[in-house]
Amino acid sequence: MWVAKSKNHTNHNQNSKAHRNGIKKPKTNRYPNLRGVDPKFLRNQRYAKHGTEKAVREARAAKAA
Repeated sequence: MWVAKSKNHTNHNQNSKAHRNGIKKPKTNRYPNLRGVDPKFLRNQRYAKHGTEKAVREARAAKAA
């Protein structure tokens, strides 16, 4: 004779266990991955970075002279 199982699931003490070391937020990277980002935006961003770099170089040259 087999006895039917009565307990199939319990969540007892799981919240206490989770909070014992604190529930942490996922770490965010300084530079997030740009995979899957709008290609038009990325293209413009590339040109904008290039222009900024050029302006910085010219400013340094002017300061040095």
